[in-house]
Amino acid sequence: MPRAVLVERLDGNSASTMEELKALAQTAGYEVVATFIQSRPSDPRYCIGLGKAREIAGFLAENPVDKVIFANSLKPVQLYNLAKLFGVEVIDRFQLILEIFWKHARTREAKYQIELAQLKYELPIIREKIRLAKLGELPGFHGLGRYEVDVYERAIKSRITQLQRLLLSTRRHRSLHRESRRRRGFMVVAITGYTNAGKTTLFNLLTGESKRVENSLFTTLSTAIRATPLTKLRIAVVDTVGFIDRLPHLLVEAFYSTLEEVALADLVLLVIDASDSLSEVKRKTLTSINTLREIGVSKASILPVINKVDLVDGLHLRCVRDVVEELLGERGVPISAATGEGLQSLVDAMVGKLAQAVVRIELPYTAAHFFDVLNEVSSKGMVMERMNGGDSLQLIVRVPAREYSSLLSKLTNLGAKVEAVKTPA
Repeated sequence: MPRAVLVERLDGNSASTMEELKALAQTAGYEVVATFIQSRPSDPRYCIGLGKAREIAGFLAENPVDKVIFANSLKPVQLYNLAKLFGVEVIDRFQLILEIFWKHARTREAKYQIELAQLKYELPIIREKIRLAKLGELPGFHGLGRYEVDVYERAIKSRITQLQRLLLSTRRHRSLHRESRRRRGFMVVAITGYTNAGKTTLFNLLTGESKRVENSLFTTLSTAIRATPLTKLRIAVVDTVGFIDRLPHLLVEAFYSTLEEVALADLVLLVIDASDSLSEVKRKTLTSINTLREIGVSKASILPVINKVDLVDGLHLRCVRDVVEELLGERGVPISAATGEGLQSLVDAMVGKLAQAVVRIELPYTAAHFFDVLNEVSSKGMVMERMNGGDSLQLIVRVPAREYSSLLSKLTNLGAKVEAVKTPA
């Protein structure tokens, strides 16, 4: 097992995330032999102070390791300076997460997404190495002329473009599947949450599947979609990649085709680990809310699911629900995905959230925004019936409860006559 030393620099009174870094390192397969924490402003050369860097170098001289892993994001020049001082490879949190992603990647799409994030991350590092080589400070890059540098950069940029095209094709393929599910009357429920909160266990419980479950971080990188047999409603459940604090934007960007399944879902289950401390519940829930907001999911679309209630007492559970209510405006549904406790309450809550309206739309063929109305209807609802009249088109449309008010307002403004046949329950 490769050995690693972990380092974290804290700003002011910011809380340490060393325990999470340790869990990430162990998930990646490292034996953690020592940890170093320092509170101080960032040093442009080493991130940590020179004194602390020399202290770590002294430790490494007597205790050889394979890598030094920083909790902080490191600039290319800091990576170079630290590796030169320590005499061992140095990586930051982003690179560690990439290692875990590579370890757990099972599908071609996941591998494309990881490679895209990695190349975008490495491009500025390569440029910095080239700059240092030209100054004579970096062995191994000497002799690179302008032509070779251009070829090196162009090769990376070309691969980035190729990966983006491949992922765009995957995204279009997903879009066709979503449209097919919509035509067959399926609503989509996406399971999200902080990594290792129990999302896949809940997915298995709701769908009767037996996806692999592990007590480690980021075991799910690709979406899985299955129908649930637990309700008469036609619901497709989606299991997705977990979130983590300070999830690098490059990863959010690269995994957009996967996260889009969450953004376009009719309902988002936010799984929260009740066995965490209250401070961790708050931190992880805020991280999840912010990540969901970044991909376009509003709080109105979220149903909090308080998982692992079999591991806590009643008082702690009440306190967890208080924290969740403070952040999301509702107390969430207590459940144990491992034992099945609370399953029916969750299904009932899902059905309540997915309650749908039915509207009748009359649209004159001469309406100035005729096609805008059709596009809005097809993107937000499901056409159940279509009737061609003498001078107008009539549609009976099923609309998710969360879209009901905004869709009615928008269609009316576009010149359509809208009548509610059935309002949301």
